[in-house]
Amino acid sequence: MSFELCSDASAAEWLVGQGLPWDRLAVHGPSGYSRYARLRFIPDPSFPGQRTRDVDFEQHELSEKDEVGVVLEILSRYTTTPDECYFCMWDGWGTITVDASPNFLIPNRDYWLFRGALADYADWNSSDPTRWRYGDCPDPAFIWPADRAWCIANDVDPHFASIGADHPEAVDLVVVDRRIDAVLDDRMREPLYWN
Repeated sequence: MSFELCSDASAAEWLVGQGLPWDRLAVHGPSGYSRYARLRFIPDPSFPGQRTRDVDFEQHELSEKDEVGVVLEILSRYTTTPDECYFCMWDGWGTITVDASPNFLIPNRDYWLFRGALADYADWNSSDPTRWRYGDCPDPAFIWPADRAWCIANDVDPHFASIGADHPEAVDLVVVDRRIDAVLDDRMREPLYWN
């Protein structure tokens, strides 16, 4: 496992520099990619005002971590920098054991920025007590390679993760993969559940 906390968060400045409202950035990720998709952890709402507790659906065979892993497996073919990727952990989970303040901030969200190889994602949720206080750790809020060929945004609130990529075929492959539930994303329409 080779994640390291970045002492310099300049690799995340491109996200902060997007100038997007914080909730658009946290939920849908950065703008400027040629195609977007949503990885749905539960189906989209079927009617206005639907609550998450009212959703009746068949559980996926894969965990959310494994579903994100499928997406990363596909996207790994569409970056020139698979050995240098960035992973952001939201400070609201309270699971990290790092003795440092969050080093990457957008309004209403503070993150720790880590660097590692894309292959390290398999170990992200390990129960290593030197890294995670309570065992398994939630998925990163953002994942992107150093060349920024794609980005995954996985905020705490929505029922999906957003994927943007420079290569349209990368997103198309995510959407057609039968191991996961992914759809093309209309970034102007966010399917919301009520709490």
